Amino acid sequence: MNHEFKIMDMFSKITELLLLNFLFVITSLPIITLGASLTALFSVNIKLAKDEEAYITKSYFHAFRQNFKQATTAFLIFIITGALFAFNIILALRNTGFLFLITGIFSLIFLIVISVYALYYFPVLARFSFTQTEILRHIPHMIGSKPGLFLMLAALNIPILFLCIYSVYTLLFVLITVLLIGASVITYVEAGVFRKIFAPYEK
Repeated sequence: MNHEFKIMDMFSKITELLLLNFLFVITSLPIITLGASLTALFSVNIKLAKDEEAYITKSYFHAFRQNFKQATTAFLIFIITGALFAFNIILALRNTGFLFLITGIFSLIFLIVISVYALYYFPVLARFSFTQTEILRHIPHMIGSKPGLFLMLAALNIPILFLCIYSVYTLLFVLITVLLIGASVITYVEAGVFRKIFAPYEK
């Protein structure tokens, strides 16, 4: 009986993640809404990680609407600044000279910092009613207080990032996986990690 219950629970979870992934893909189609979609995805998955959620669709769209402005603004800032630093790195790699070397090194450092902030930003926004400034102020403390969990998140995301930039074929593989169920599964796994990171702040 217990074995049957576990199988039913597993199928129920898969169904929820499939639905959640579908909602994420549909609301992300305009691209500019990706920040709000990611926030809504984390909002539901953080609850699912503790079996708190019952109404997937209702909760997803509530989080999507509630955080739309703040998440979209942050997403655009991350994308624009990240693209600028990435362009500087490409420029530095294609040219020689001390100035290009220094520019490339500093651009790489800032790109890593931006990536780390983006990694934490949307899950934090999904869970707490913080302003932009409050989120940016809390992230360094969250990383410093739980460095092991930060490394765990990095270990989950670095391989995905590597596949995205390695070749066109690996990028297509990532995109297809994300379109099917990958986005909800990855964020569900990360949600379990973020629950531990957020625990002191929820108290």
